[in-house]
Amino acid sequence: MSDIKRRRFLEFTSVALGSVATTACGGGAGGSALADAAPVPSPAPAPTPSPSPSPTPSPAPVPAPPSTGKAQFTLGAASSGTAPFTLGFAFRMGDIPAGRYVASTLANSQAYVQNRWPDGSAKIAVVSGSAPLVAGTPLTVTLSATTAAPTGTALATADLKATSITAGISCGAFGSASWAGTDWDAPFQTWVTGPQMSSWVYRKPIGSDPFLVGFLEVRLYAGGAVEVLPWIENGYLKVAAPTSKAATYTFTLGGTQRFSAAINLPSQCRTPLISGTALSYWLASDPGVGWVHDKAYLQSTYLVPTYSAVVPNSAGVVGALVASYTPLQQGNFSYDGDQMGGPGYQEPIGLLPQHDVLYLTANSGAEMAAVVRNGFSAGRYPVQYRDETTNRPPKFSSYPHLSANASSTNDMVPAGTGTSAPPWDIPHHPSMGFMAYLVTGRWYFMEQVQFVATTNYLYSVDVYRSFAQGLFSTDHGPFTPRGAAWALRTLLQATHATPDGDALQSELVTCLQNNINFFYNTYVGQPNNPFGLLAPYVNYGNIAGMYTNATWMEDFLTAAFGYTLKSNPPISAAAKSNLQAFFAWKAQSVVGRLGTTAATDWLYADATPYTMVVAEELTPDFLGGTGPWAANWGALYKDTYGTPNPGVDPGLLRGGNFPDGTSYWGNMLPAICYAVDLGAPGAAAAYARMTNASNWSQLTSTFAQAPVWSVRTT
Repeated sequence: MSDIKRRRFLEFTSVALGSVATTACGGGAGGSALADAAPVPSPAPAPTPSPSPSPTPSPAPVPAPPSTGKAQFTLGAASSGTAPFTLGFAFRMGDIPAGRYVASTLANSQAYVQNRWPDGSAKIAVVSGSAPLVAGTPLTVTLSATTAAPTGTALATADLKATSITAGISCGAFGSASWAGTDWDAPFQTWVTGPQMSSWVYRKPIGSDPFLVGFLEVRLYAGGAVEVLPWIENGYLKVAAPTSKAATYTFTLGGTQRFSAAINLPSQCRTPLISGTALSYWLASDPGVGWVHDKAYLQSTYLVPTYSAVVPNSAGVVGALVASYTPLQQGNFSYDGDQMGGPGYQEPIGLLPQHDVLYLTANSGAEMAAVVRNGFSAGRYPVQYRDETTNRPPKFSSYPHLSANASSTNDMVPAGTGTSAPPWDIPHHPSMGFMAYLVTGRWYFMEQVQFVATTNYLYSVDVYRSFAQGLFSTDHGPFTPRGAAWALRTLLQATHATPDGDALQSELVTCLQNNINFFYNTYVGQPNNPFGLLAPYVNYGNIAGMYTNATWMEDFLTAAFGYTLKSNPPISAAAKSNLQAFFAWKAQSVVGRLGTTAATDWLYADATPYTMVVAEELTPDFLGGTGPWAANWGALYKDTYGTPNPGVDPGLLRGGNFPDGTSYWGNMLPAICYAVDLGAPGAAAAYARMTNASNWSQLTSTFAQAPVWSVRTT
């Protein structure tokens, strides 16, 4: 047993019956009017699935009880009985200190800690067990710290084999893969070990095809219940001649066909072999258990933003959540025309996409399953570049020149042929898989976050990203300021999701630190502009002799850096110090626009123009820091609006598509809220000027239909 597996085994938590002792073994309305990507072939059509011979139910909807802010979750089922379950759980830093274990109010449970906060306390765990459930009666389970030692023997692959499970994936003429008997002795990955549930990942090539691979994420529960998530993947990193794979794909479990559908799978894509309302398959009957987390507690971890919106069950955005899954479906990734790079407001863009935000702000009971189904939909995008030498997402250090865009050494990933996937566009890409991982604890979703982060690396020009450093260059495509914001958000989420000891952990953390240090050295470590403005990639306006940038892009950047700092990523003390100093500087880009009536200030009432002047000449030096720069915020206000600060407080907010929740005012809100929370100079007073405006409530009232931008101060 490796040191990592041995340590993880010692972190599993188990509760004996009757005790509580456990053991521990993107852009909003500010979309660019410019096209950011060349036209691409039409995406693959969604397949038409055949009826499943063994239909499985959707998890029972579980509306959340009143939030207490405690470390707890609520279970529910459509039928009564003792049922197995597994979910992900994020702990607030310090709640389960180093050297302590996770206690539960539920008998027969465990919490397998995947990674820890910088202080050694538990961060993300996979919680499993069996629960006595009564149909229609939610059961709330509370978790806490304990010094009690663990008990119980972890379930092993021999126990899985003893269930006589068989499974198979068939891909028409391409071939098939099957698992039975001794196949279960050699998993590709061991994900969780414990006496209540152990989980493994299995993989096999499909026939002799050089690309198609079948995967199973298998969970074995105490008592013999087995749960399986199967998927098919068509994505290697450098194998020559990638192409789409059209076939009838089937999945068989325990000798019974559970899935059959005609799918045209583009290269670099994957999909679970699931259709309908089920989220996985069970070897015997599906217990249909649903769950929901204490939403206030999850937000208090700061792994996700904190939102003010309260979305009613009758809201259209709740009714629009996907209620079933078909392979390669778009789901709630509702880009206009299925073009991620299209201009204008798109619901998936933000620190989290709207369908994930609804898990934190709505309470119909349908949100959890929608998060999972949209996590499945992420596989329709061409981000699955699996390194064929490791069978994991690629390490940056192994491929300093490799690119899907342009390379100084012509080290390019092979271009795919056949049916194309929907286009991938860094400046508009959403968070994918992160919320699904937090709520389910699935390896599938953890790796989805890693795939997106590594794809962003590959889609950058090697020189622009400084080769293996993986820098986000705001003054070059394909990042742009907004692209850098969303790439930073994705990289941050990958560092949080990646388990301790995972081969990619140090790569992702190093990349995050490289970016922090680059931005600090460029904008704080040397003299630079006093406005918190980063280098634009294009002159966005038509003001003679002036250089302009998209104001909302600056807000996206500020929010992303604020989210990064507040979430306490696993970076070095030196990098954290640089991040704190850089954010204090960067926050001035939003604080300064919420100024007073003084002639040297930018008037807060007009804080959100589509574009703003950032320099009073056409070739400002941002990276060298020499500018030249305007005298003060009042000068930039006059340059932008053509008239000086009027010197009179109108007492209201105006312009920027106010009061739409997706307006530039909404886009700005996460930035100023993080500035306040993190103590940026002048932020509290700037925030007060905004929120004291007579029409402030007109903006906040719209968040019930557009909660993405309703980030609040804490």
